[in-house]
Amino acid sequence: MMHCIWRLLLRKKSVANLSALALVAAVGCDKDKKTQYGLLNELREYRTLINPIIDEVSAIEREVRDRAVDNLDSALAEELDEVYREVRPELLEVLVELDRIEPLPGLYSLHSDIRRLILLRLDAYAFVIEGVATGNEVLYEAAEQKLRAANELIPHVNERLCDVDIALGDLEDCRLVA
Repeated sequence: MMHCIWRLLLRKKSVANLSALALVAAVGCDKDKKTQYGLLNELREYRTLINPIIDEVSAIEREVRDRAVDNLDSALAEELDEVYREVRPELLEVLVELDRIEPLPGLYSLHSDIRRLILLRLDAYAFVIEGVATGNEVLYEAAEQKLRAANELIPHVNERLCDVDIALGDLEDCRLVA
C-alpha cells in the first residue's frame, strides 16, 4: 500500500503532494528505524508506558519528603510511619504496573533498576512500619540502608532514561525519577 501511495504522489507533482510524500516517507521509515535499544516505534511505546510510572514514583517520594522530612533532611519514625502506611499501597500498585510492561531487550537493565529502586523503597517503608509497631529501633538502620541503596540507583536510572530520550530525539521532555 505504501508503494501505491508513493507512486500516486509522485505523478501529481504539486507542492502539497510533495509535502505529503515527505510526510509519508518520514512516517513510513520511522517505524522501521533502529536505535541501540530496538525499533524506534517500540522504544517510543516503551517510554510512553514507563512515563506514568516514573511520574508516580517521583510523586510518592515528594509526598514523603513534603509530609515527613524536615529542612535538615531528618524525620521522626512516627511521622514516616504514618506517611509510609498511606503511600506504600500506592507504590505497590506502581510496581504491579511496571511488571505488566515488557521491556525491550536493550532496556532490561534499566527496567530492572527501576524495579529494584521501587522494591528497596517498599522494603524501607516496611522496616519503619514494623519498627514503630514493635519498638525495634534496629529496623530503622535497615530502612536507612535500603533508602540509601535506592537513592544510589537514581543517578544511573536518570542517565539511562535520558539516553532513551536522546535515542528518541526528545530532548525537551526528559522525565526523571526522584
